[in-house]
Formats: sequence, structure tokens, C-alpha cells
Amino acid sequence: MLTAALVVAGMAATPASAASGPNLKVTVTAQQGRWLSGDTVGLDVTVSNIGDSVAFGAFGTAYSESGTPFWNDRNQWGDLSDGGTGATIAQGETRSIHLTGQLGTFDGDSVVHIEVYGAQDVDYSDNVQRVTLPLARGTEQVAGLLYGDANGDGKPSPGEGLAGAEAHFIGVGTTSDLVAVTDATGHFSFSGLPLSRIAYLSFQKVPGGWVDQSVGAMRLDGRGAYTALEVRAVRPLSDVLHEALTLDKTSYAAGDTGKVTVTLSNSGDQPLTGLFLSCDAGGFGAELTVTDDQWGAFGNQRREGTLAAGQRIVLTAQGKVPAKAAYTGTTGLDCAVNDGHSGGTPYAAAYAKVPGMRADSKGRIWVDKNGNNQPDADEGLANQTVVLVEDGKLARSFAKTDANGFASFKNVPVGSYQLRVFGSWKPAPSYGDLQVAAPPYGSGEWQEQFVAG
Repeated sequence: MLTAALVVAGMAATPASAASGPNLKVTVTAQQGRWLSGDTVGLDVTVSNIGDSVAFGAFGTAYSESGTPFWNDRNQWGDLSDGGTGATIAQGETRSIHLTGQLGTFDGDSVVHIEVYGAQDVDYSDNVQRVTLPLARGTEQVAGLLYGDANGDGKPSPGEGLAGAEAHFIGVGTTSDLVAVTDATGHFSFSGLPLSRIAYLSFQKVPGGWVDQSVGAMRLDGRGAYTALEVRAVRPLSDVLHEALTLDKTSYAAGDTGKVTVTLSNSGDQPLTGLFLSCDAGGFGAELTVTDDQWGAFGNQRREGTLAAGQRIVLTAQGKVPAKAAYTGTTGLDCAVNDGHSGGTPYAAAYAKVPGMRADSKGRIWVDKNGNNQPDADEGLANQTVVLVEDGKLARSFAKTDANGFASFKNVPVGSYQLRVFGSWKPAPSYGDLQVAAPPYGSGEWQEQFVAG
């Protein structure tokens, strides 16, 4: 049922016709709200035959007369759809039809025309109704307090405001994040925001290792519902929950069985419940195939793991080394352990080599001369000696860059490497290891940025 009715502006009332025949009467109740472009709005339509005979060939239609467009599916009318042969409505019969429609691009309030017509209707004055769907206007403010709940009471207390954190807002009408920094008391504010059906608020650079709790999706429709937010931050689960992960070997062959050992410990003074492991080596199919049931109560499907205060537990599982690992040169597993709500979860990973195959690897090293964070034609690091280093110490292959910064390494053992350039150059902080994989899993040409050392 709809929550409330809007005043319906119908056609001027006229005395009921005394003529004999069918007489269809339409009433409409519109869903109440402060509507925004893209919203779906409901209309409850009642069609009654108040005449003294059966109405044949009855059809219904709804469309926007003016203002913001209102789009609806005519098939919602059922046998009253104007795409069929029409409905038969008996004398004294009442039909209830629920229509929904989506509002288009904002053009003011939407005036929707609802009409039901049938053959030989003796009084057409009550066959049409019009409803106005009011669209919200103006701008919004999002503001509040980010606090670290040090005493665990679930509400802000004096001195708990977190200063210097970045509040990030994004919604309809913003092409990128808007950023506000919390003040000395932890408060933040965004003003003049466009109305938005869905908007999000998140935090970055939260001081002291605190983890903010999700605000969730916000609807900005001019009501000012988010001007006094209290965003709670909690200590990360990793403060008290610790994880270590090891493999039984440092090297495997495809088809081998690897054993994984996960050690969990609770250094806090309270029990931890609802714990579970989420494991994935991030190896794109090269990770050990460990099934979730092997983790018992700590499995992702069960989520029933518990650790008493001060308790330590060791979990083991086994998994096959998949065939793909022979082409990538590595296998392993990574696992995060969490309780589904705290945030700041511990994470551990272990990897092993899968030697044997070899492959070529070609790519480009570049320097961001103009600061646009992308490689341009003239930014290749030319005529430099580059080397693939394994395990941070073993030089595996050397190459020389051409005039455009491209280098090719030939017949290299597949696996993970660090790319180094002779002289005063070092990889940009955002770049990790270089993966060399054999066809068909090779990643094509790579590009890696370097900065002056």
C-alpha cells in the first residue's frame, strides 16, 4: 500500500449522467515523497463501473502531460493495456491497478495524466485524473563529527573527535570526490551539494589507526537529513587479532599438494566471535585450491570461529597446485581473518615458486616529466641498463632500453621479479613486482614508472 495520498487534480465534477450504459470512473492515489530524477514512483489506480451495464473494450493509459517525464510500462495495466483487445468490466465491478513509473531528467513537477476509456461510456467526466508528483529542489548540506570511540559506549564523548581525517563525498552531479578535512574537534561539512538519489561518504587518512564505520548510501532530497552525522570509528581488529600463514615448501610442481598452516591469536582481554577466513592468493587461478570446509568453524560459509582472550589456535588445510601455476611461476595463498563488521582485519600471505617454464618479457620504463600520471611519447627512459632481480638480490636478466624506453628480456624463467635501473633511478612507490608469465597467460607489454633516486 502507498504511504500517503496526494491531492488529485481531476477534471471538473459534473452531475452523473442518467443515461443507461456502462460508466467507468477512475480514482488515483499517488505515492508521497520528495522526488528526484530517476526515482520510481507508484500510482494506485481504481477503476469502477458505476453504470448499469457491462463495459467492453476498456483500456488504460498513463503518461506525463508536463514537467519532468514519467515513464511507465503499459503492460502494468494487465488486460486494460492498450496493446491488447481491452478489458471487460462488469456492472458494479471495481479493479485495482498498481502502476510504477520512473521520473526522467528534471523539468519541474511532473503532471501525470491517467485515463481509462471504454466503448459507449455514458459519462466521460470521471474517466481522467491528473496527479502532480512534486520534485525536490535546491541544494543539500552533509556535515557531522568523526570520532574514535575510545570508551566503547557507541556515542561521541569529549576528546574523542578525530582531527585531520579526509572526508570524501561523491554523488550525482559530482564528477570526482569532494574532500573536507576534519577540524580540531573532528567536525566536517560539505555545503551546496546537488540533490542526489544516491550519495556516499567515506574517510581516508584517519589518524591513530582508527577505522571508520560505513555511513551507507545517503539520499539527498532537500530534507537536511545528514547535517548532524555522528560517524563512529573503532580500533582495528588487527590490534588484538593476529595472523600468520606458512606453506610447507618453498617450491612445488604443478599437481603437487601443498599444506597451509594458519595461526591465529587473540592478544586482547575480550573474546572474539564470528571469525572467518577469506582466502585467495590473488594469483588469478594459480593459487592453491584450498576448500573452505577445511577451515571448520572459521570457514567463510560458517563464520563461527571463536578465540578466547589470550587464546592461540593453529589451523591447517591442503590444496593442489593448479596447472596454471606452471605458467606463472608461483603459487600460494593469502587469507584475511575478520568478524564481518570491525574493519582493520589482519591479513597474511605466503608464496612458493613453481619453476620450469621460460618466457620473453617486454615493456617500457618511463619518467613522468609533466606530472600528469601517465606515460607520454617523450617520457621513455632511453639507453639505460635494466635488470630483473629475483627475491630482491639475484640478477636474472639484463637488457638495454631503446630511444623510447623499451626493453626486452629473453627466455626468462617465469615468476615474480623486481625491475631495477642502473644509476640513480628507483621504481615509483605505486609499482610492485613485475610478473613474467608464459603464453597464453603472459600479460603483454608492461610499463613501469621510475623516479630519480
